[in-house]
Order: sequence, then C-alpha cells, then structure tokens
Amino acid sequence: MPRPDGYSDNHHGTRCAGEIAAVPNNSFCAVGVAYGSRIAGIRVLDGPLTDSMEAIAFNKHYQINDIYSCSWGPDDDGKTVDGPHQLGKAALQHGVIAGRKGFGSIFVVASGNGGQYDDNCNYDGYANSIYTVTIGAVNEAGEMPFYAEECASMLAVTFSSGDKQMRSIVTSDWDLQKGTGCTEGHTGTSAAAPIAAGMVALMLQVRPCLTWRDVQHIIVFTATKYEDHQAAWKTNGAGFNHSHQHGFGLLNAWRLTNAAKVWESVPYLASYVSPVLKENKNIPLVPHVLELSWNVTTADLLLSGMRTLEHVGVTVSITHPRRGNLQIQLFCPSGMSSLIGATRKLDADPNGFTEWTFSTVRCWGENAEGAYRILVTDVGEETLKRGVFQTWQLTLYGSSWTPEDVAERRRLVEESQGGQFLNDNFSLPCPPGLEISEQDSYTITNNTLRTLMLLGCFAVFWSLYYTVELYLSRISSSSDLDLSCEGSSCILSRRQGSSGPRQLEAGLETESLPLCGSNDVAVDYEEDEDNVGHVALYRHQPSTTQFRLMVENRPKPQNNAIFDLQDNEDTVRHDTRDGDTNLNEYG
Repeated sequence: MPRPDGYSDNHHGTRCAGEIAAVPNNSFCAVGVAYGSRIAGIRVLDGPLTDSMEAIAFNKHYQINDIYSCSWGPDDDGKTVDGPHQLGKAALQHGVIAGRKGFGSIFVVASGNGGQYDDNCNYDGYANSIYTVTIGAVNEAGEMPFYAEECASMLAVTFSSGDKQMRSIVTSDWDLQKGTGCTEGHTGTSAAAPIAAGMVALMLQVRPCLTWRDVQHIIVFTATKYEDHQAAWKTNGAGFNHSHQHGFGLLNAWRLTNAAKVWESVPYLASYVSPVLKENKNIPLVPHVLELSWNVTTADLLLSGMRTLEHVGVTVSITHPRRGNLQIQLFCPSGMSSLIGATRKLDADPNGFTEWTFSTVRCWGENAEGAYRILVTDVGEETLKRGVFQTWQLTLYGSSWTPEDVAERRRLVEESQGGQFLNDNFSLPCPPGLEISEQDSYTITNNTLRTLMLLGCFAVFWSLYYTVELYLSRISSSSDLDLSCEGSSCILSRRQGSSGPRQLEAGLETESLPLCGSNDVAVDYEEDEDNVGHVALYRHQPSTTQFRLMVENRPKPQNNAIFDLQDNEDTVRHDTRDGDTNLNEYG
C-alpha cells in the first residue's frame, strides 16, 4: 500500500488516485471524476522495476480491476528508446484478452513530459502500443504545454498544468510536512491520464460490457477538435480529425457516456502482417529522401476479413551513427501522413534501431487496401557516415467494418449526444462475459534476484573448491607412492572376513593396493573350508592406466608367491567361470 515518506516525493500515486475517486460533498480538497469508483494501489515504482514485476502489475486482479491508470513510462529525456519487455508485452496482450471477464482490461497511459527535449511518444513502447489508451495534456486555455510530447499514436488529451502563471490540478496529497492532505500543484501528463481513466470508468458504469477496443473507438468518435495555433489538424479519409499535438481532440465526459450508452461492440480485431522487407539502402541527407512502399491487396486481406484500419505499425531496423538525425514518415493509401519517427537533437545513440515498432492512429477508419509508403531522411551533417535502412515490416490492425459502417456509427454517436438515452432507462443488452479464473503468479523482486545471485555464487565457489580439493588429493596420493622399490615384492594379506574371489563374483568388492613398482605383486590370499586357496592377483599393464584382476583357485602354496602388482582404482569387471583352473583376465 502507499505510504508517506520524510522527503515528500512519494505522493504521485495518491495524487493520481484522488483525481479519479476522491470523495464528494465533504468540503475537503477536490472531487474525483468517477467518485463512486474504488481504487487499488500497486506499488512498483519505489525501487528497481523488473520485467516480471511489471507483468504482474499489468495483470494484478484483472477480474476485479477494470482500468489500469499508468502515469509513468521510460525517461522523457529526448534520447531514450524503451518500452515493455517480453513479459510486459505478454501481460498487456493477456490483459486485453482475458481481463474483465473477456471484455479486456483498459490500460490508460500518459504520453510523456519530454516536450522541452523534443521527445516524441513514439519512442515510448507503452504509449505506441495498440493495447493502450495514450493520453496527452493541454493547459487550462486548451493549448499544448511546453512539456507535452507530439505523437502520431496519441488518442486524445485532457486538462493539466501549463506554465507557472497557470493553474494546475487540485487533488489529494500525502505530505508529512504540511499535513493538509491536499495539493493544488499536480502537473504534467501524469495528471492528464487519471482524468481520462475516470472518464472511462463513467463509460463502464453506463455500459459494463464495452470491450477495450470499444473504448478506443468511442474516444476516437467523440473527442473534440478545437482551435490551437500549435495544433496542425488534418482530416483523414474517414472524416476523423487528428493532430500530432492533441490526438483526436479533447475528451468530454458527456459525449463519452452518451455514446457508450448506445454503443454496440465492434467486430473482432483483424490484422495483416507483411513479410520482412529487406532493403539495405543508404539513407540520404535532407532534402533527399529514401522512399519505400508496400502494396496491400484485396487478396492479402481476404483471410483476416479486414476492411478498415485502426492502428498501423511499422517495425524497422536501421543502422546510423546518430539516431536522432533520422526522420520517418508514413503515408497510408488515402494519402494521410504520420510523422512516426521525429528527429531528436539530444539522441546521439550510434546503434540506430533494432526491430523497433512505430505506430499511428491517424488512418483510423480508412480503407486498409492500397499502397503504404515510408519516407526516410537524414537531417544530420555530411561528415557523418551514412545510415543504412536494413529491413522493415508493415502491420495493420482493424476490423471487418466497411467505410459505410464507420460513417453510420458516426451518425449514431452524434444523434446520441442530446442526452435522451442517458437520462432515460434505455439500455442495450449486455452479454454476461466469461468466467475466467486468475492464476497464481509470483514476482521476481529485487530481493529474489539477490538471493538467486548469492546461490549461484555459492554453487560456483563450491564447484571450484571441490575441483581443487580433488586435484590436490590426487597429487598427494602420487607423492606418497614409493617408487624406489622396483624389483621388490609386495604381498598384501587379506583382512579377517574380507571378500574372497567367490564373493567378488557377486559384489565386485576390490581393495585399493599400494603401488611399489611396475614389477611388484600384491596377493590377496584366503583359504576356504576345503583347504583350497584363493589368490587375487592385481597386475599392471605397462604404459597404460589399465589395471587387470586375475583370479586363480589352487591349493595352498608352500612358499610365498610373487606376482606383478598395480594399484587398481578403476572399476574391475569380474566374470569368473566355475571350475576353471587357469588364470582368467578381466579388464
């Protein structure tokens, strides 16, 4: 659970929660957008964040939690390219498939605060994911603030802070010094995303069976275009307005909830993925451009049934000595352009891009069939080595809706804005959803990683210790051998009750004998009750490390027998044949 700290920097989650669910009518601080909702806190940001911890957070109680408001992301420093890793990506996908009884968890993410560093949220893998609702910010005058990032994958904006002369967001706080429990200084896209999450909660209140894609569609259909001298609005082929600064426009809770009341679910998600297109072409300096294209035919879309677009993704691999000098534009078949890869003056990374996916929502509702073009240029200096565009792959997401279906749904949404459906008891039937049980999950925390590392170090140390000890024992055994007794005899007497050759047949019990010399002999001699002596002979094979056991049954010798001897530490196979009076060798 959230807790206060002495430095007052642990208040971020509490402020965001207050925007969504602060209690009304108590004359204290502020009121939440969805004040009847309930909030659950997932604590992951006050220490090292692993891929496993992030995945667990995205799917935490996904049959209870409907909306995940994420006012965090990669560094907004104008040079970072990062996003969810494998487990995080899988958790996002699993959430939209299985969350909320199969209707899909709603992931609302902030677009980022790197505007002053020319950052762009298409370099943020959370913000350009098809599974998230990406929200930017405007100040109280409806203008783009200095910290806001431009982005082709941004869906909409809500109100937040501006410069120092403008008001910020009032919300709950946790401050040990002032002790007021309230703040008037919540800022950035961190404050914008929870407002959008609260509006989505109102949508689910009037229609709980909205899917994750229904929520995205309703935002696209209802967001409001407004005049801002910084916003470059452009109308796409389906009639939707979008700008890189404000997405499809400013969210309006009234429009969202009225549309949700009459909304019928969109068809299933359809997708198309092109082959990996290998180019290996040099990227020219501006004003020249490298133009690449791929044509998507009716036959390509026939299997999936896709007719109109929602998200378009382009995955690229590029080498370049200074990544921030690259500019990448995408043109959909209608001619709608998207700046998916913006230049960044602080990004001096020499590694380029390796299978990084850019995305855009600016072609939403347009026909999916046709030629897709990308234009790549280098705004850098001639002295630098030229970049190479290696490969790219086009991915389309959409549905079986025709352009006519999109136009009809737009008409229905506009007709619903009078409030007649929201005020009446009108209600479309809602399917019950699926009964999906949550599986137990275990987080690989920082302490777990430390424990595993210590165990690994201990295992390595123990292996080295055992190897060294074994090596030293071998050396010690060799140094104890008496090699000066060449030509002498070495007779070994068997201890009372030790195993004889007949017992060796069953158990192969051998006894390690001291080595005296290459021609020395060791004899195990034992009499049985028939006064027959059993001789076990250990013989050394010259120039080898092989030892042989020779067994003979004979009457008790009158004199001491002398045989060749070799200490046998290897396993000896014993295959004595009964009644054999000759020596038998066994290797």
